[in-house]
Amino acid sequence: MRWPIRQQLVWPLVAVAALSLAAIAAVNGYLAGRHTRARIDRQLQGVIAVLANSNFPLSDSVLRQMRELSGAELILTDEASQPVSTSLAALPPKLSREMTESPPPASAFSDTLELNGTRYFHSVAELPPRGSVAESRTLHVLFPESEYRRTWREAFLPPLAIGAALLTAVVFVASLLARRISRATSNVSGEMLRIAHGDFTEAPLPDLDDEVRDLSLAVNRTARMLADYEEEVKRSEQLRTGAMLGAGLAHEMRNAATGCRMALDLHAEHCDAHGGEESLAVAKRQLRLMEAQLQRFMRTGKPRSDATRKHVDVARLVAELLPLVDPAARHARIELKLTSCERPLPIIADEEAIGQVILNLLLNGIEAVQHSRQGGKRRVEIELTSSDDHAKLYVSDTGDGPSNPSRDSIFEPFVTTKPEGVGLGLTMARQVVEAHGGEISWQRRDGRTEFRVALPLAVKEASVV
Repeated sequence: MRWPIRQQLVWPLVAVAALSLAAIAAVNGYLAGRHTRARIDRQLQGVIAVLANSNFPLSDSVLRQMRELSGAELILTDEASQPVSTSLAALPPKLSREMTESPPPASAFSDTLELNGTRYFHSVAELPPRGSVAESRTLHVLFPESEYRRTWREAFLPPLAIGAALLTAVVFVASLLARRISRATSNVSGEMLRIAHGDFTEAPLPDLDDEVRDLSLAVNRTARMLADYEEEVKRSEQLRTGAMLGAGLAHEMRNAATGCRMALDLHAEHCDAHGGEESLAVAKRQLRLMEAQLQRFMRTGKPRSDATRKHVDVARLVAELLPLVDPAARHARIELKLTSCERPLPIIADEEAIGQVILNLLLNGIEAVQHSRQGGKRRVEIELTSSDDHAKLYVSDTGDGPSNPSRDSIFEPFVTTKPEGVGLGLTMARQVVEAHGGEISWQRRDGRTEFRVALPLAVKEASVV
């Protein structure tokens, strides 16, 4: 059975408040009754004492005046229990049997009787003989029961009414608080359902800084974490899908490149007999590079157990790779400019992997300048520098640069501005550089696009091979 939080908060609070009010009412009613009786009893005892010690005759007018002071009816009787004087407007022709035959009550509230249709509390007092009266007389004191109850209600009902008003206020405030908490929890529940359906946008926070706001902050943090996780899963799925789709194609292309290289080797043997051709050597190296690239693509996402790291001079590696891209640059009428460091730049690296990164950046620069829509110099510059602990490679071009939609995600998988590109070159470059403890970044300044690669230098004592 569903029991909403609102009812869980309100009903127990109402029950406790009602029980407290009932207990307070019972105690207050009991104390009010006692205090009322004690006050009336003291008041009547004072009247009796005044009448017993007075020297003036106890006539009807005197007793009526005492009634105005005490609120009690007074009847004075002789030894034969016959009325002598009274404060009553009309004395009954005969006193009741309870008044004349019953023993005198000890207290004003220990006996009750009915007279002239009115119910009274009855008490008596013996007055001693005095003056010309030689016999003792009996004073009957009759206090109206209705007056007693009125006095008791005046003492009991106001606190009870205040308590009831406070109970109503407590119920009202508790209902408001319970409604607010219930509404807040419902909102949080709705946000969780929205997140469960794949909407990870952050929800507005409550204005009041309390536990509900903390819960909303936790929900928003969960949404952000899930959004990041979703993006990570998407990237992983993209890479896995690309690897699965490209593995078969890469295998066939590698076989074709191997066959082409073997044919060139046979042709090179014939050419060597007639003086040789440098272009054939470049073509053979390009084919070997293509085979290595296809092999690396086929291993994308798999741990490399055959990778061997050794001392590599970055300056020497760049110098060896430039002839591989020089034909493409000359064909596109693009100038290649190398500014090398005066000293070696030794790093500990997988030479093949770092070479792929450098070639990728150079070819990207050549393609960017080739498809540029702006005039001016058509140039790709390579600069090698070093700091105390890093070798730094800068590759800049005068192309148009990445378009705005891809600026922030240029290293993400399948993000490319090339019509024929697949968007994996820079992704793999970043993976290789970061696997070597380095950093890769880019910036656009002065109409040029510049990529920066920083790799940790090997220890200074190491020799370069």
